[in-house]
Amino acid sequence: MIEAHLLEQIPLFSGMTPDDLEQVAKLTDEVTCDKGNFLFREGDKANHLYVLMSGLVQLTARGPEGQQTVIEILYPGDSFILAAVITHKRFLMSAEVVKTARVLKIPGPELIELIRHGGDFGVTMMATLSTQFRTMVRQVKNQRLRTTAQRVAAFLLDLAYDQGRGENRITLPHSKKLLAALLGMSQEGLSRTFTALKEQGVEIDHNQVHIESIIKLRRFCGFSNKLDTTDRINLKD
Repeated sequence: MIEAHLLEQIPLFSGMTPDDLEQVAKLTDEVTCDKGNFLFREGDKANHLYVLMSGLVQLTARGPEGQQTVIEILYPGDSFILAAVITHKRFLMSAEVVKTARVLKIPGPELIELIRHGGDFGVTMMATLSTQFRTMVRQVKNQRLRTTAQRVAAFLLDLAYDQGRGENRITLPHSKKLLAALLGMSQEGLSRTFTALKEQGVEIDHNQVHIESIIKLRRFCGFSNKLDTTDRINLKD
């Protein structure tokens, strides 16, 4: 059980009545997990919805030969994986803690019962699913329609809009090892791509990035700030 005010900070529960918040709070557990631990593994039954309160979590999957790829990085305020929970399916990915994390665990059956009640909470759940689907579509478009250099350029532009609404200087949010995994390449491949992007006016100094011309880089990778920027859900202040 947790305090109801913790749920009020989370956009996912913004449409709930005080009584429903109290009900969910009574059913919710809060856990703290250290780096390297798994909240669940690929193939586990989706018995709980997870909400990240602090720290970082990566969603990963393994190929037939045991190779691992990073599907998504989760930030505070993100919930995962709603689609598996409400359809009573198994998780298609593993959730590994990258930075010590505080996580809420909400039982699936009780969550589904609340959705059945409808109202604003049901609409908020639909919006969450829609956001996650849009993220997946962007990933597929990036993989199929852009070259490696264009994918990295689009990632940097997304960061630029997220950090400063299109500013020329940005900070890489993760280590190059984690960024490479997220972008589906080796560290060496990422370094080569950063070098290649110098021709497009991109300079990298450790975790600092300077983009000479946002417009030039947008043209290079066909980036649209209306279509390609991430739908970010943040914790309320």
